[in-house]
Amino acid sequence: MKLPLICAAMVAATVPSAPAFAQELARDSSWTVTYDDPSVADSSLFLVVMKPGWHMTTPAGSGATLSQPDSNATGSFLLKSVIFTFNPDAKPFGPVFARRGDGGAPTEFISVLLNNDGTVGLFHNAGTERHTIVPWTASDAIVRQLNAGGRPVKNVVTVLVGSSTLRVYVNGTEVIQQAVEHDFDGGIGFRVGAGTNLHVSELTVAALGQD
Repeated sequence: MKLPLICAAMVAATVPSAPAFAQELARDSSWTVTYDDPSVADSSLFLVVMKPGWHMTTPAGSGATLSQPDSNATGSFLLKSVIFTFNPDAKPFGPVFARRGDGGAPTEFISVLLNNDGTVGLFHNAGTERHTIVPWTASDAIVRQLNAGGRPVKNVVTVLVGSSTLRVYVNGTEVIQQAVEHDFDGGIGFRVGAGTNLHVSELTVAALGQD
């Protein structure tokens, strides 16, 4: 049985950068956005539905964590994201999944992040604190964006969360295997570093059997 689902496919190989669309597309208000720098103006984030998927550009002064409040990931599950990046100076980006507190709001989350230098890492965030679970590790599986004037590059990040083990695949290659210590029962979302222009064409979660 599938859990609540957010899904799309890339509309085209090239998508113009955010400024070209800023006056044409309305902000997608379905996401909950938390900025690294709370003083950053919310209007500085470009976040729109660009079917299929979403296009987003974070402000130069702050990264952001975006979550879908009505989504859910519990027990053993598979989380898949398809990401197209546009700028060679993109900061770390990737899918997140959360754990809810007693009040029902996400209190902590795990982020699986890719860096455009060809590294991948696994991190745990609780409030303003971030802990490194798996440090930045180089992987040839990551497709890097090298040409500022060229076409976007695509990376598929798949996370398998089991009862005792978390596995991360990038473009079909396993890049992380890590023991898990918490049950996650919150929403799924996305982490985007400061000044990063990207398109998320798919973000899906589905229940799995126990490992």
